[in-house]
Amino acid sequence: MTTLLAPPTTLPDEFRPLTREEYNRLIDLGVFEGARVQLVGGLLIEMTPQEDPHFQLVVDLNMMLAHQVHGRHSVNVQGPLQVDDISEPEPDLSILPLPRYGGVGKTGEALLVIEVAESSLALDLGEKARRYAAAGYPEYWVIDAVKRVVIRHTDPKPDGTWTTVEHLTDGVIEPVAVADVTVDLDELFDV
Repeated sequence: MTTLLAPPTTLPDEFRPLTREEYNRLIDLGVFEGARVQLVGGLLIEMTPQEDPHFQLVVDLNMMLAHQVHGRHSVNVQGPLQVDDISEPEPDLSILPLPRYGGVGKTGEALLVIEVAESSLALDLGEKARRYAAAGYPEYWVIDAVKRVVIRHTDPKPDGTWTTVEHLTDGVIEPVAVADVTVDLDELFDV
């Protein structure tokens, strides 16, 4: 069972987090029609429009990863992951085991989760990193599109922390839970 972490902010006693089940019912009712939102820690987070560097990094990573995992895993692009009972974020990319899902990715099944950040760096390195670790995802990357650095998190702990956090600007990364996959940062960042 996934550990439920407290919401990212202190809420008054009369407030409670929105559950993933309630969130999905609201989606089915069309409440968020035309809005780009995700559920993180029981709170609705509005997703900002993608700028060119963000979009290009997502496209380039998708091409790099999809080619390497073809037939073994699937690459989920901006699709929802059921992280815990009060979180269903939509990371920019995640590598999932096959077979393909008929719906939302299942808790703990993502082998690698990647967020590309420009304006969302604090959320991605804070609350999302905490939730992904507590869910047991083996590896999480935050790619700072402005500074051109990959902040790589590995060895998650149930308390929502990561044993290892590295800041990488060059070289080749090999994900810990996905065999025979490499991401050349010089190629990714067009150095």
